[in-house]
Amino acid sequence: MKLATRVFLIFSSGYFISYLARGINLPLAPLLSSELGLSPAQLGLLTSLYFFAFAACQLPLGILLDRFGPRRVLACLLLLAAAGAVVSANAHGFGSLLVGRLLLGIGTSACLMAGLKAIVAWFPHDHLPLMNGAIYAIGGLGAVATGTPIAWALGLTTWRVLFVVVAVLILMIVLALFTLVPEKDELHPKSSLAAQLRDIGGIFRSAVFWRTAPFVMASQGVFLGVQGLWAGPYLRDVSRLPAAAAANIVALAGLAMVLGAVGSGWLARRLQQRGISLHTTAGAGMFLFMLAQLLIVLGAPLPGWLPWGLYGLLGTSGVLSYAALVREFPVHLAGRVSTGLTLAIFAGAFVVQYGFGLLLNAWPHDTGSYAAVAHRAAWALALLVQLAAGAWFCRPLKKPAVQTGPAANAA
Repeated sequence: MKLATRVFLIFSSGYFISYLARGINLPLAPLLSSELGLSPAQLGLLTSLYFFAFAACQLPLGILLDRFGPRRVLACLLLLAAAGAVVSANAHGFGSLLVGRLLLGIGTSACLMAGLKAIVAWFPHDHLPLMNGAIYAIGGLGAVATGTPIAWALGLTTWRVLFVVVAVLILMIVLALFTLVPEKDELHPKSSLAAQLRDIGGIFRSAVFWRTAPFVMASQGVFLGVQGLWAGPYLRDVSRLPAAAAANIVALAGLAMVLGAVGSGWLARRLQQRGISLHTTAGAGMFLFMLAQLLIVLGAPLPGWLPWGLYGLLGTSGVLSYAALVREFPVHLAGRVSTGLTLAIFAGAFVVQYGFGLLLNAWPHDTGSYAAVAHRAAWALALLVQLAAGAWFCRPLKKPAVQTGPAANAA
């Protein structure tokens, strides 16, 4: 196996476990609600806390990745994630579940960004869209695991044992990072912390960053927020599906995400060769993702699996923006550019998961089920936000992106 391929597989395994930890509350939600008496708002806060922790870590994480490299940063943080899984396994109340969730969010906060940073270091620039899509696809397998496989496992064991299994898997990835991934020699300009913070300021003053970030934040925020928690309740309360059928739909959406992530990277590379930019391809994909959501909310007369399959297939379109934005900045800022966009995405996912929970709680509901009108109202509001962000994305830039150093390879 080529060294670069081995490195990719190990880092993408980290993103798989990140996705599994992120979405595991979806199949566990009914058990946590009944066993620990969690309200919709508490359940939304518990699950969305992962995104809050994830987002809060992104800016310091970008500095750490650019300074120390993805291998050491990811391995150290994953030890915190393993601790979080152990705390969750032993939780007997809302407070201890929050602590475990917080540790999981912090500990897995580097999984995607470290993987993207490793891809920049180990693969040619013209491979970035394809490889970024590939790592997202492997993460999507973690989303698949939160559907039917977890539902099947819950028939054999308890949710506490599942968290122990997650902890063991995390420790295995840490071991692989320390023993199978070599250090990659990279040129890192020597600069003070103040200079590094100024570089971050330059990224956040970039016109192209702020054209892109709101749309990606809204689109990916809805995709991650709904897929990670509210898809199951929607299928139960609005589509009136039994638990097993809902789990199958969630797994299908995860599989479609895998295909969409790989396919969008492949398609973007081909379109680039024909002169169509990554920004354009990403934007078109995010608008089509809105269409898939609209089909779900309107209850279009289609087979139930079709709109949810489109939801998964198109939901990762925004990931193409990582490769597009990285090319706008010097290569040594790749980690900070990616983490800046991830900060926006996971802040959006936090708002979606917690916000949906608050709206569901605002309508009268029974234990274990919520009003169909509340589900539709929450999603309709999310679609309006995406539409506004999409209109902003389509505005032409009035000035070039702010550069903080020599231009990166834009080819």
